[in-house]
Amino acid sequence: MRTLLLSFIMLLVPTITEAQKAYKPLKTALKDKNYKEAVAQIKKLRADSTYRLDPKLCTYGIEAYRGLNDAENMKVYLKQNCDTVALFSTTYQIVKEAVMLDSLENENKKNKGEKPRETKFVSEMLQRYYPNLNVAARFFYKKQNFQEAMRYLRYCIDLPHTPLGARSHLSTTHDVSNAVLYLSSAFTTKNYAEVHRYENIALCDSLSRKSVMKYLARTAEAENDTLAYERMLRQGWKNGNYDESFFGLLVDFYNLHKEYGHTLNVAAQHIKVHPQSAIAYMAQSVAYFKQQNFDKCIASAKKWLECDSLSADAHYYIGASYVYKVDEVPMEGPINSLSYRQSLVKRGELYAKAEPELEAYRQMMPKAKEEWAPLLYKVYFALNNGEKFAEIEEILAE
Repeated sequence: MRTLLLSFIMLLVPTITEAQKAYKPLKTALKDKNYKEAVAQIKKLRADSTYRLDPKLCTYGIEAYRGLNDAENMKVYLKQNCDTVALFSTTYQIVKEAVMLDSLENENKKNKGEKPRETKFVSEMLQRYYPNLNVAARFFYKKQNFQEAMRYLRYCIDLPHTPLGARSHLSTTHDVSNAVLYLSSAFTTKNYAEVHRYENIALCDSLSRKSVMKYLARTAEAENDTLAYERMLRQGWKNGNYDESFFGLLVDFYNLHKEYGHTLNVAAQHIKVHPQSAIAYMAQSVAYFKQQNFDKCIASAKKWLECDSLSADAHYYIGASYVYKVDEVPMEGPINSLSYRQSLVKRGELYAKAEPELEAYRQMMPKAKEEWAPLLYKVYFALNNGEKFAEIEEILAE
């Protein structure tokens, strides 16, 4: 029975002759410096479960990819056309083979008690080739090949923090900038789950923090996470010394959800820090208008114009508010009574105040007919200005 068991085990383990025969084409290719053929032979051997976990394949892999890498580097040195993608791809493969070699040797140490033989060699390879992964990642990012950039960046960020990376003294200098590039790439490719992978590292970059927070906010928006979206906008707004771009997005969010009270609250805070902020007074004007608080809308819009005299919308909100305030004037008493005539006068005064504002808006925004024409129609009808009324009536009929 014991003899039969040993015979069965021997059938599962390749003989030295079989292994030599299997590896011969690979060794021949390496000897002939036919590195592309060597890579093909390595892939063929790895497809066979018998040889897949053999650490020697990693050593041969490093040799093959180094040969291909050196060929491209020589072109650079000789100022010949270099295949940059091939240069970086082989760099990546050298690092990958070195990491795999270390992993397999550690597995053999754990399972078989074999002492790792290539520890020093692996560290040497990583020290030499790992820095070029950072260069490669930036190359692919600049070429807008974001998927490939992310593949390189993961290695760049993760590897130095492994026991192997620490043992090989791999630099973590580029961690933060790499995390920013990764986050940006993930967002651009709409891979929102990956945006969060290194977000805490990316947020450490003081120069890019504003952009990072916008990416995180827009990711939350894309994921329909309204709580996270609002939180990121508020953080970006306050942490950025009440940044106006975040303020604008925050106001848009509140207005979209008809939370005008929140809009007015953040606008008031913003004005305390930036008293000449046109966008803050604009936010106030819009919120008050939506709340039908036309007096405050007019006051805020006038402040808005003080900060930005070229704002067409400020004129619109002032003029429109005066028109809508007309409805707040009650027509009391009989048609020939004093109270009725006083109400007509008040209404006429409001229309008269609306006219120059709406005409200013019309001059600045001539194509926005659907906004100013109906209001001016009311104004000129009420003011009994037949010529102007006929002009607006004709425009509305177009």
